[in-house]
Amino acid sequence: MKTWLTKLKISHALDRRQPLPTAAQPAVARSTDLRQFTENVLAVDRALKKNIPAPAPENLHAGIMRAVRSAGAVPDSGWNIWRARFIPATALALLLLLAVFGMVRSSRPPASATVADKSASFAFASATLDAGSAWVRTAPQAALDPLTMEMRRLDCDLTNVRNYLLAAVP
Repeated sequence: MKTWLTKLKISHALDRRQPLPTAAQPAVARSTDLRQFTENVLAVDRALKKNIPAPAPENLHAGIMRAVRSAGAVPDSGWNIWRARFIPATALALLLLLAVFGMVRSSRPPASATVADKSASFAFASATLDAGSAWVRTAPQAALDPLTMEMRRLDCDLTNVRNYLLAAVP
């Protein structure tokens, strides 16, 4: 870990064109690995400075753009541009789904609910509410009964211990 930190310090110093930090110099002097790293970094730096790439010809960009246009990479005008940019596939799928749902919904005649159906649904709702209120009344008691019984047993045990200790005291 220390060698990685020292290598980082060496790299930062060479990037900033500064001499090696005083804290890193003894470590470089002791370690052949760090000396080799420093030499390699300096060699790479010299090679990159010596081999500066030649500037690109001025007509290179125009030639590339002509090749792209001739290959048909630019989309044609009109509907294809609008479709490619503004209608993603998920939106089309959603529109189709909504259209099918709307057609199915509008083709079905409205269902006429009878009075018996309404009274049956009210009876079912009433029974459900009654069952829910009964559950609300009984659930806390059912959940706390084991805890209550344990507390009673603990109280009985404490009473027995108190009586034993008081009887044992002379």
